Order: sequence, then C-alpha cells, then structure tokens
Amino acid sequence: MVIERALEKLKQSQAAAVAAKAAKVDRSLGSRAAADTQTADRAAALVNIEAPSVAAPKFVELPCDGAVAIRNRILLPGTPLAADGRIGAAYRMIRARLQNLIANNHWTTLALTSPEAGEGKSVTALNLALSFARDASKSIFLIDLDMRNPTICKYLGVSPPHSVVEYLTGACSLDSLFFTIGADNLTIAGNRESSEQASELLAGNRLEQLFEYIRSFARNPLIIIDLPPLLITDEALMVAPRVDATALVIADGETRRDSLLRARQSLAEFSFAGVILNKSAESSGKAGYYYGYGPREK
Repeated sequence: MVIERALEKLKQSQAAAVAAKAAKVDRSLGSRAAADTQTADRAAALVNIEAPSVAAPKFVELPCDGAVAIRNRILLPGTPLAADGRIGAAYRMIRARLQNLIANNHWTTLALTSPEAGEGKSVTALNLALSFARDASKSIFLIDLDMRNPTICKYLGVSPPHSVVEYLTGACSLDSLFFTIGADNLTIAGNRESSEQASELLAGNRLEQLFEYIRSFARNPLIIIDLPPLLITDEALMVAPRVDATALVIADGETRRDSLLRARQSLAEFSFAGVILNKSAESSGKAGYYYGYGPREK
C-alpha cells in the first residue's frame, strides 16, 4: 500500500510538472502573440502616419480679392462674414455630419452638385472646403469641374496660373495646376474660362491621375469637387461613379420638388452623402441658430 501510494504520488507529481510546463509554454506563446499583435498594431499605426511617397510640392499662393469674396458670400478667414456665428454654425454642422460619413466610409473624394443652376453649390463647396481646412490633420483640395460655368476662381477674385481644362487637354502639368490662397491646409484647382468640351475632356483617365497625384504627397487628403448641375449637363453623372460619394445642394424656396426627385433618382446607383439645404431662413430647432443664407443638411 505504501508503494502504491508512493507511485500514485509520483504520477500526480509528474502530471503536475507536465501541466506546469504546458502552462509556461502557453504563457510564453501568449506573450509572444500579444507582442506580435502589439507589433502589428504599431506597424499599422506607422502605416497610417507614414509619410507620403513623395514630398509635397510648393504651390503658388494667390492673393484673394476680399471684396469680391465677401460679395459672393465666401467665408475667408479674418473677414466679418467668417466671424458671423450663425453662418459658421451652419457650416460646422454640415462639416461634422460629413466628417462622420467620411471617417466611417474612408472617403477621400466628395463631389457636390445640384439639380439646377443657381442653387448655391459652388458657394457651398468653397465654404465647406474652408471649413474642413480648419482641421490641421487634413489636407483639403478643392477642384472646379463645372467647366461650362466655372465660378470658384471668380468667387475668390483670383486668376489661376493654369486651368483644369488645360490639364485635361494635356497643356499643363499637375505641378503647375494647383494654387493656394493663404488659408492653411487648402489647395485649389480652378478654371479661367468656360469650355463646351467638358464631357469629352472627362472621358479619359486624367481625372483619376489627378486624384492619384494628390494622394501621392498629401497626408490624410479630402478632395472636394464642384460639379455642374445634374439636370443640365451629363458631366456630373460621368464623375459620380469615379468619386467616393456625392452630395446634392438644393435651395430653400427655389428648388422644385420634381427637380429634386429627378436629381436624387439620377444619383440612386452611386454612393450618396446626403442633401444640403442652402439659402435657408429657418431656425435649427433646439439650438435656436438662425441660418440666414447659410446651408444646413436635411
């Protein structure tokens, strides 16, 4: 009996030793796995903050005509219009809602269009770009693709060194296309004159090359595109499948319901960012903000 108890005790001791060794191996493997996970996480973080593949070019800075910008309701930094809390609140609300969509869906390209002409999409695009540019972590690019009726440069009172039309025809390089206006984190590409060949110019792959060029040097870019009205020309529908999402700008008291429905149906098969109500004179509700001509999302 004593021998049997001793043998049993020895077996238990050996089993305990094996279990302890296995636990030690498991802990070691677990620690290694955790370390590997941490390394992978750090690597992923490094990828997210990794420097772009090429150095950012130095674009020409053009002085805006402040009087022209104010007359066109552009919220240039340092102007009384930009200091208007009601208007700023309207754009901050849109920016916040779009930021959530952009972050959740990993968008880098956002186009703005409208059903008809005169509904304020270009003013909205410019002011949204200026609003987004206040976020120092982003690089904002505004591109005027309303080539039949370009207004971005007109509203700023600037004459660009080269135009988007010139780039699309191969008459200028991407390095010479963009310019800045002194607003941090904002770079613009516009047009000097209109073109009746807009559809043909967009038929090639140079627009995609433009996007890739920006992504090659810009850290955390957001490309905002001003498109022509949906129900007037076909350019917006040519660009919509080539961007991450499209938003529709309508004018309070001006946009016809049937035009809005037709425009929304036209964009049904593409990623849709929402409807922005421009020229609204309504209160925002609980917050009590008065929007004036400033837009809000609806």
